[in-house]
Amino acid sequence: MKALFGLEERILDTKRDMEAREALLASRNLAVPGGESLVLGFFRDDRLVATGALVGNILQGIAVAGEIEGEGAAAAVTSALLKKAVERGMRKVFLYSKPQEARIFRELGFSLLAEVVVERSGLGAALMEWGAEGIEDWKAGMAKFAEGKPRGAGAAVVNCNPFTLGHRKLLEHAAERSPWLYVLVVEEDRSLFPFGVRLRLVREGISDLENVTVLPGGPYVISSATFPSYFTRVPAGGDSRKITELYAALDLEMFRRHVAPALGVGIRFVGTEPYCPVTSVYNDLMKRILPAGGEGIPPVEVREIPRFERDGSPVSASRVRDLIREGRPGEAAALVPKTTAQWLESEEAAPVLERIRTSGSRH
Repeated sequence: MKALFGLEERILDTKRDMEAREALLASRNLAVPGGESLVLGFFRDDRLVATGALVGNILQGIAVAGEIEGEGAAAAVTSALLKKAVERGMRKVFLYSKPQEARIFRELGFSLLAEVVVERSGLGAALMEWGAEGIEDWKAGMAKFAEGKPRGAGAAVVNCNPFTLGHRKLLEHAAERSPWLYVLVVEEDRSLFPFGVRLRLVREGISDLENVTVLPGGPYVISSATFPSYFTRVPAGGDSRKITELYAALDLEMFRRHVAPALGVGIRFVGTEPYCPVTSVYNDLMKRILPAGGEGIPPVEVREIPRFERDGSPVSASRVRDLIREGRPGEAAALVPKTTAQWLESEEAAPVLERIRTSGSRH
């Protein structure tokens, strides 16, 4: 079919087209996103000159050949992808752009959520969204949970895959040192334990703590949109670390700019991370970004708590999953609260346990 500017629009699915797309992305210093559900290409004289992809509800891999740059082709690619997203029933779409290119997408109806430039690498990114029920609606919903609660509250963002004694100790510590504590459970359903189970086990595991509210993290707290590196196995190497730092900085900018003000958060609690290099990078950046404040945004204090240990080793969800994978359920049960242990013995847990035994997933 014919697109704007006399370009031919095609869905890319052949090896030849994908190789041409990879070369075009590389020429614009972009990597192939991965996990794409749809890849579009735009051709002039049977030569690929523009491309873009849908990865879930995120527009990624948008690139335009230098020869047609400035002709509005990036806007045409974005409009075509938005049309495909709407046809698939999506009501909200996210997009990454370079900060200096955000204006192009504002003109297409996107709103800027956050933008960062990581000084160490010089990389920058802007996160934008399009569609119904955006960030302002979400913040208004969060603010309702904070009505009547003290300002200067504490917050902890947790995945809890599953909820362990280490999580319990961290949240006990945070609740004792906060006028109120908000526990935000990562809602992205890409962990071996489903989100609904993780949320329930957190709520059951700290039900005795009176000054705590447990909430779903939603699309703006460590999600595929704000921090995709959290959910993928990032290969070792300098470039990979730079990309992880960029996404981590963007998620933390979202927290300080939107999440903390909506809930009245003044302190963020986090456990030390001895195992996961992605989370370790995230924690290091957190200690630099959140206390800085600025631009009318109050600083958020970061308190890093040593990981709870049992028999000289840190207690972690990954250790619990490893023990399940190795067929040592008794040892796994010793690292989790009674509520988690009971769930692990239930019929509901059987398919999750089987998935753990057969999966090499990091999460």
